[in-house]
Amino acid sequence: MEEDLDWIEEIEEKVEEEYPATKVMMDEHRVIERALSVLKKAIEKKIEDEELYLSLAEFFSKYTGEIHHGKEEEIVFKVLREKAPKHIIDMVEALENDHRVGAELVEKIKENASNFEKLKDFALAYHSMLRDHIVKEDQGLFPAMHPYLSVEEEKKLLKDFERIDKEKEKYERLVAELEEKV
Repeated sequence: MEEDLDWIEEIEEKVEEEYPATKVMMDEHRVIERALSVLKKAIEKKIEDEELYLSLAEFFSKYTGEIHHGKEEEIVFKVLREKAPKHIIDMVEALENDHRVGAELVEKIKENASNFEKLKDFALAYHSMLRDHIVKEDQGLFPAMHPYLSVEEEKKLLKDFERIDKEKEKYERLVAELEEKV
């Protein structure tokens, strides 16, 4: 059974070596998935805690929206628009639409943090949408974009990410705190 998964390790090694910017984005997806798990658990347990939901909304707004999606929209998608064919650009546009929908749902979570009955539907919609969005990127866009980006371009993307990453560690610590809480 374990050797059935060898191909995954090979892909991960290749991504780490040849696509360092993609590796960063995929690692951030894992952090976002942890926050999504906290959100879902809190809803499933019917936890009524305004501060918890406000903290999650802050994470999704800052880390997911500004930091992670900021890298995609301000850096990666711009490069792809210059270099990639139409089918990749179509993927980018669909993902940007997901970003807009996600931001609207995060606002609804924030607005309804003190009202569990109103909050839960927005939270579950966001959870579902963002999990699907991550799959579209990890298994769709990222592998599809690699033929259009050289290793050198990936390294430049990685360097460009640094200007957006200022508060990244703060929000990664927040996820760990929220996991402890729920």
